[in-house]
Amino acid sequence: MTPMKGTNNVAIVREWDADTFHRRVLELEAQGYVSRLETYDVTPEMNPSTGEITHLHTIELRKPESNQK
Repeated sequence: MTPMKGTNNVAIVREWDADTFHRRVLELEAQGYVSRLETYDVTPEMNPSTGEITHLHTIELRKPESNQK
């Protein structure tokens, strides 16, 4: 998970392992973050030496602003 600079209400989850990716997204959603589904992306990458294909899973989550002061 990579928080964006200058803000505490945005997180980007980037993981090669699908199980770890989904677990981290669920953890953040439990903390009140909302997944921005339009940012969900799966990028295939191939190791040129072995031909093995892995997938990078990415999504942005935002924590809604509190209107209470």
